[in-house]
Amino acid sequence: MIEGAEFGIDQLRRRTRQLTVCVPARDEAASIGRTVGALVGLRDEGALDRVLVVGGDSTDGTDDLARDAGADVLDAADVHPEVGPVLGKGDAMWRALAVVDTPVVVFLDADLDADHAALVAGLAGPLLEPRGVRFVKGAFHREHPDFVEEAHPFDGGRVTELMARPLVNLLRPDLAGFYQPLGGQVAADAALLRELPLFTGYAVEIAMLVDVVDRVGLASVAEVNVGALRNRPRPTAELAPMAQEVLYGFLLRVAPEVLTSGWQPYRRPRYEGGFDEAAARVVERPPLASLG
Repeated sequence: MIEGAEFGIDQLRRRTRQLTVCVPARDEAASIGRTVGALVGLRDEGALDRVLVVGGDSTDGTDDLARDAGADVLDAADVHPEVGPVLGKGDAMWRALAVVDTPVVVFLDADLDADHAALVAGLAGPLLEPRGVRFVKGAFHREHPDFVEEAHPFDGGRVTELMARPLVNLLRPDLAGFYQPLGGQVAADAALLRELPLFTGYAVEIAMLVDVVDRVGLASVAEVNVGALRNRPRPTAELAPMAQEVLYGFLLRVAPEVLTSGWQPYRRPRYEGGFDEAAARVVERPPLASLG
């Protein structure tokens, strides 16, 4: 693991490759102003070239707040509308890649309470040096993760520790060294990501990691320690459908033969009868490079 402290704001100012930071954001009014404000400050001092918020489906004014804070705002539904409605985070990332015109792209979650300068420098740093790195994942400690004590060792998050990590250990042990295999803070050569299919929803992170490693090898992938981050804790009712999306994307990559029925919505029986069902649907978007 590379220490993010190796990289700093001065390196970003001296960069010879242009850099876009993309922030997928849906109904993130509580945090988007703070996040965009920090990133726009970095842009204005020459540490990055573009701040792009990928939204369009918010009901709480997220897009307007991001625009007012100085970001470019993309309505994801306007990009490749022929494929249908925007299906969650992965789809927003896929559509953002279609309009990113810089060689380096950083994806950040909208709800992070973090030192954004250190975060961007740590993620982008290995891509700005002649290390042969083409993809970077951020490794971090989650402050007070999921209502446990700060010193608790299982701070990857419940979906990571209870579902994703055991499956990685069993089915893709070559990826077991990644501290945050589902972490949404990533940086990459944009051209590389455009060569890959991307899953919609929360399946995107784990499948993208598998695809990148299979395409360019572990030697071209880095995990950078970006310190401690705090984000919005989610209740189990939100995490369970998310876990199914992650599981689906991972199994399609490593054991597709077990998914004989394709995607099925997350359903949970009610104790008193009937079902609760999540509306999410996961599909695979084609490599953007194949669309011309």
